[in-house]
Parts: sequence; structure tokens; C-alpha cells
Amino acid sequence: MELQPCGVTKATGLALAAERLGVTPWQTIAFGDMPNDIPMFDWAAHGVAMANAHPELRAVADEITLSNEDDGIAVVLERLYGP
Repeated sequence: MELQPCGVTKATGLALAAERLGVTPWQTIAFGDMPNDIPMFDWAAHGVAMANAHPELRAVADEITLSNEDDGIAVVLERLYGP
């Protein structure tokens, strides 16, 4: 169970961090594995679900990568930005 204040999501947290860093939504990639990541995927330019992600998140992801154990995040970042 997760509890958080009304109106606060991973998307609002990501938006705040991006604003402070001077980054737009179109410059972001979000990685996740559970339905509570859906708002963050909607906000970010590119949403990447992990291999073991919940089916609801997989359905809205732009891409599905390997599991955490198989370095799925690193695989995507290396492909997009090089070694």
C-alpha cells in the first residue's frame, strides 16, 4: 500500500524535479513497473516498463525493457545515449 497526499503522484514529483533542472517533459524518460507509474508515463516523453511490470503499465508503455536483474534501465540508456 502506498499513501500520499491528494494530487501528488510520481508525475508531479517528476515535473517538479524537471522544472528545477530546466528540463521539459519532451526531454524525459520514465521507467516503472506498477500502475502508480501511469501518470508519470503520461507526463514523460517516453515511458519504459520493466520486463516484470504490471500488465496495466505494460499496456501504456512506449517500450518494455529487460528486468532490473538484467540491467533493463542501462540497456535502454546505452541504446539511446551510447556507452
